[in-house]
Amino acid sequence: MNTKILSVAALVLSVLGLVFFAFPVKADLVSMYTHPSADITSNSAIVSGELSNLGGKTSATIWFEYGLATSYGSKTNSQTMNNAGTFQATLSGLNSCTLYHYRAVGDNGNGIVYGMDRTFSTLCSTDELRVSLEAVPYSGPAPLNNVDLKADITGKQAGDVHYLFDCKNDGSWDREVTIYGGPNSSYTADSLCNYATVGTYTAKVRVERLGLSAEGTATITVGGNQPVTPVTPVVPVTPTNNQYTLNVQKTAQNITNGTAFGDSVSANFDDVVIYKVIITSSGQVTAPAVYIKDAMPSGMAYFGSLTIDGVADNRSITDGILLGDIPTGTSKTITYKARVNAKDSFNYGTNNLINAVLVYNTGVSISDTATVVVVKSSVAGAATEVNTGLVSDLFGSLLLPLGLAALLLFIFKSQLFGFDKWATIRKEETNGFRAQKRLNSLIKKRK
Repeated sequence: MNTKILSVAALVLSVLGLVFFAFPVKADLVSMYTHPSADITSNSAIVSGELSNLGGKTSATIWFEYGLATSYGSKTNSQTMNNAGTFQATLSGLNSCTLYHYRAVGDNGNGIVYGMDRTFSTLCSTDELRVSLEAVPYSGPAPLNNVDLKADITGKQAGDVHYLFDCKNDGSWDREVTIYGGPNSSYTADSLCNYATVGTYTAKVRVERLGLSAEGTATITVGGNQPVTPVTPVVPVTPTNNQYTLNVQKTAQNITNGTAFGDSVSANFDDVVIYKVIITSSGQVTAPAVYIKDAMPSGMAYFGSLTIDGVADNRSITDGILLGDIPTGTSKTITYKARVNAKDSFNYGTNNLINAVLVYNTGVSISDTATVVVVKSSVAGAATEVNTGLVSDLFGSLLLPLGLAALLLFIFKSQLFGFDKWATIRKEETNGFRAQKRLNSLIKKRK
């Protein structure tokens, strides 16, 4: 009997070993997070990530994947971390004016875990100082006096800016002034220029800052005096129709997801959107001195890449820019980019980012809108896991006791170890004991 019991115990232990080897315990993984990038230039960027735990191991290997799409294609050199914490890498040799995807990656030996995908765009120009010049007014009859010259500069560094203005571009500076300014700033030389005679003049500005310099020009047209209507003979004069009309159409395209242009497009967090504005002039005369301005809505950030009729322009449309005259029957097409903010900038549900562009001059002010729809879901993304042979923890917790119960039932019903005979004998002994007990009870009652 003892030999049979030991054999049963050995079988049970063998089956339990097979269960544990066939269904191993779930492996612990590292946790990875991808942080926003920093110090972006035209050909480089610094990307950051975080290893929040080692998954029960003493170390983990971490690196970054990056590329032009979510297939990535490139990766940084791997690093070994013995403790949880943040890490970073410098991506170099990048293309300018290009959108890149990147994510943090970690592996502690139990499986590879990927952080969320993030994006950044390299700068579109390596120029560090530029200037544009505007004359106000830029035309009028002679004499045209007290013309303002307004200089707008863009760059990457703040510092003292030395402005030099020349009203007729004749090599003689009419005003010099030095003013401290930020990377993007402006200065207006009020009532500086006087033009006494008819002609076309060119004004010039030169700016100098931190060893860099740039120049810009503006054209001023001075015409003749206005004609006088003769007094005699008195002839009725049909008034000239000096009216003009401006029309504007604005559409948007999600270039991250490759949508078409439309009045409304869907976007995810950190997507890049390109806006297209078409301004058409109609009527009897040219529309003079047309400006355009677009203030980004909450949830969107201006991303540059401004073009006017296909020509790149380094000015910022959020500040308002002068397009100049638009002759009747012609149009101008303006494009520029904006980026959707990160997830924590939005409320849960549907967020409609309505963006209005304003087109105006001294006589007309019109606008049009385009909408970017961003949906923030309250359901968090699923965590990355490694397949360990278990469908789920619940399944794993039920499998073992069910298997053991089935095994024990088989053993007791099987004739392999004689449990059926032992059970029969045990039953007969129990029945005999109970019968003897009842007999003794009856004998006592008769006494």
